[in-house]
Amino acid sequence: MKGSSDMLKHFISKKLLVIYFLFIVLTWVESVLNPTLVRMIIDSFQAKNLMILWQTLLLGILGNILILLGLAGKRYYYAKVIADFNKKLKGKMFAAFLYDNQLSDKDILSDLENDVKQIEENYVESTLIIIGSLGFTCVSIVYALLTNFWLGAIFIIFYAIPALCSGIGSKKLDRLSEKKSTVNQDYISLLSSFIAGSRVIKNYHSQAFFYTIFQKKLFNNMDQNVQFEKQRTINNILINTIDVFCSVFPIIIGGFMTYYGKLTPASFVAIYLVSYNIGYQFQELSYFINTRKSSKNLCDKYQFLSENKNSEEKVVIKNCFPIQFERVSFSHQGKVILSDFSFAIHSGEKIAIIGESGSGKTTLLNLLFGFLKPDSGQTTFNGKDLNPETRQQIGSYILQESHYFDNLSFYDNISLGEPLHSEKMKEILSKVHLLYLKDKEKISNQTLSSGEKQRLEIARSLYHEKDFILADEVKSNLDSRTAKEIEDVLFSLPQTVIEVIHHYSDKTLKRYDKVIEL
Repeated sequence: MKGSSDMLKHFISKKLLVIYFLFIVLTWVESVLNPTLVRMIIDSFQAKNLMILWQTLLLGILGNILILLGLAGKRYYYAKVIADFNKKLKGKMFAAFLYDNQLSDKDILSDLENDVKQIEENYVESTLIIIGSLGFTCVSIVYALLTNFWLGAIFIIFYAIPALCSGIGSKKLDRLSEKKSTVNQDYISLLSSFIAGSRVIKNYHSQAFFYTIFQKKLFNNMDQNVQFEKQRTINNILINTIDVFCSVFPIIIGGFMTYYGKLTPASFVAIYLVSYNIGYQFQELSYFINTRKSSKNLCDKYQFLSENKNSEEKVVIKNCFPIQFERVSFSHQGKVILSDFSFAIHSGEKIAIIGESGSGKTTLLNLLFGFLKPDSGQTTFNGKDLNPETRQQIGSYILQESHYFDNLSFYDNISLGEPLHSEKMKEILSKVHLLYLKDKEKISNQTLSSGEKQRLEIARSLYHEKDFILADEVKSNLDSRTAKEIEDVLFSLPQTVIEVIHHYSDKTLKRYDKVIEL
């Protein structure tokens, strides 16, 4: 499980792991403490020596103090390890979503909350328990072998068999784990869609219809969880059945050895107790090894995060004009959208794209911005074929629906992390007629009108000094007065504006430098 080992290596601090395992080592005292105490008590009875009992008492107190210290540190640092893992993995996932588009919009919430939780429980927790259990088992094995090599070896061999059988049913469990993750993502995606469209559902009194769909998805999601746990239970029943035989047989052999004087009663009881620990630890190992294997698909899914730096370097482009479509062709689902399309866009031009629905107006913007790749031909910027990231750095794309981030201030909603320059901000707000909002309280995505959001988006473009602005039917859902205000703002800008328009008059078209009709 290479992807899994990388998970532990890249998403958990080595320092935290070392401290955690130091406390784990203290808990290993438990593996030999009780067998040693019982052995000493039996020896004191046989020797009629009270001093051994006092020594046993002192050893028991010191041993349990160490165990309690180990357990307290283990609990505390386990919480820190899990917090560190969540912080780093979720941080990497969200960065991959923001920077590289490697995680989709519809799945990111499920990825962050469900997949990370599954990896935490099935991989991280299992791995830590396995490592701790292996150490506990090794200490117990050494103790058993030193007490009586042959009987200790017999116990070890028989108790090892269930662990060697831990792979029973693991492939089926892997498939169920993958299906569980997929169903979970579908459920979250559907739920997000229904929540976003709740107003439509209520307006058309379609609650019963959507509730039925929700219930089916919910039941399917819960059923996958049950199927996964059912298979894991079946696997463990099979392994534990093998364990029943393997745990009884060595005890019988030990009884014969004690009966025939090959072993003292104290040593037999001590080996039995420590072997009970070994047996329990082997059961733990078989269960958590099986559980850990079930996380392989999820760990592999996010393997790329350990290699991804998620950094975005800004490229300085002194002049991106002219922008040229050079014999660009594009088809979608067998339908030709563009064929040998050529066009030049120069600095400061205002260009309208018109045409019937489905003619390729938005497609043209997406090709220019790098969201789509042409089947043939290319789009160049001052003779250079820029990658999508660079295109998005030098241009902005305004859609019909803009967004105001409620958790950010009004100014931060425009600067979006760039240094704040008050004079520049005021000048831009004045230009887009939003200066009145700077002192307004309780601004939110819900309280801003569509026109205000569009002007906010234009303000962002100006503040970030974009070279060109793509606008996709930004006036279509606005009243005529607001649409005229947005139109006037766009025409007043020094930037190049390429705008898809649906409702227009001859008078409107005459304002543009060029018109592309598709």
